Amino acid sequence: MKTVRIREKIKSFLAERPRNTAEILEHINSTMRHGTTSQQLGNVLSKDKDIVKVGYIKRSGILSGGYDICEWATRIWVSENYPDWDGSGPILMNRDL
Repeated sequence: MKTVRIREKIKSFLAERPRNTAEILEHINSTMRHGTTSQQLGNVLSKDKDIVKVGYIKRSGILSGGYDICEWATRIWVSENYPDWDGSGPILMNRDL
C-alpha cells in the first residue's frame, strides 16, 4: 500500500514537468509522514510503466567528483511534448523546454 501512495504522489509531481531523482526524493520525504529511501524510490521509478526516464544530468560531488542523475517524466507529458517518441528507451530532452 505504501508504494501505491508513493506512485500516485510521484505521478502528480511529474505531471507539470520532468524532475530528477533527487527532487522527487526530497518532495516525497517532505510531503509524506514516513517518506521513502532512495533505493525504494529507484525501484518504483524504474518499474512503473507510466513513468519514463527522459535523460540524465550531471551532478558534482565534493568527494566523488561528478556523477549522472536520472530525470523522469510521465508518459503523458512525453507524448504531449515529444510526439515522435516511439516509447522505447530514454529520450534525450532538449534543455530549451
